Amino acid sequence: MYNLIVRPLLFRIDPEKVHRILLNWLKFYRYLLPLRSCVRGHYKVFAPFSYGNLHFKNRVGLSAGFDKNAETFDELADFGFGFLEVGTITPDSQPGNPSPRILRLVKDESLISRTGFNNCGVDITLEHIRKNRKHSYMLGVNINKNPLSAGEQIIKDFELVFTRLYESVDYFTLNWGSIDHESFAKVLENLTTFRQTANKRCSIFIKLPADIDERALDLVISLACKYSIEGFIATGPTMDRSELHQTETKQLEKIGNGGVSGRGIGKKSQHVVRYLSKHTDHHFLIIGAGGIMTAEDAADMVSQGADMVQIYSAFIYSGPSIVHQIGKKLKY
Repeated sequence: MYNLIVRPLLFRIDPEKVHRILLNWLKFYRYLLPLRSCVRGHYKVFAPFSYGNLHFKNRVGLSAGFDKNAETFDELADFGFGFLEVGTITPDSQPGNPSPRILRLVKDESLISRTGFNNCGVDITLEHIRKNRKHSYMLGVNINKNPLSAGEQIIKDFELVFTRLYESVDYFTLNWGSIDHESFAKVLENLTTFRQTANKRCSIFIKLPADIDERALDLVISLACKYSIEGFIATGPTMDRSELHQTETKQLEKIGNGGVSGRGIGKKSQHVVRYLSKHTDHHFLIIGAGGIMTAEDAADMVSQGADMVQIYSAFIYSGPSIVHQIGKKLKY
């Protein structure tokens, strides 16, 4: 039904407008308690998996970017996700880049985005999490600095968001490549110091870009070992468009800049997962992301060394049923 009726109707509308419609619908759905109970029962996949202090209902998560402001994560969890990641969250609210900034490439089952970390800021995000978190799932948050911050202010920005949200979430994600390598190391050192004095332990994951090379991967692994980072998310979007076989070059040129997610990532994410698995001796949790559009794609990612998977584009292109399909496929 989703692919035949719902998606064709939604795809006639601008992606960001559709996104706002979906968020508003989820906020209305929030109060339909009998319906929510039925939905949770229908989409439930119970296949427990644990890593350290994290206990997941299943191995399927929602990537950051869908629920940027932590507005509807509790409702989204009804559709079978074992963990959800909100954000990216910065200290202050950000408007992001001008629209249009999310574009569909339907024939290639891909998205091109250049949102620019638009979000409501850490204080409002914390209000949303405290108010809306009701059910059982792992909740993570992707964090970053304010766009204009530089030097020591970068470290202070990360510390502010980290400490404000620390008691309310289960893990944090930091994006490799969003700041320079030296600052990234200082951020990890600072956050590690805070964790040592905290009453609870929140995990930290490093999200890697699809275009990362092996030299950079070795550096990231060494930093993760040094600062006792729990895991990696591999990967975010790619800037390479060579796997967009169904979209004309002129159309891509007209679209302009932006990262490619979905099918257009190709095998880049699998390559990074495979490298991490081979060079870390199962010392870290590896979450495969990028290019996972079907349950078979998820199984392939696990075969390369991922412990779990995250999806975003698949949720857009296939609807909520894809969460249940992947969850059942990875039930072992």
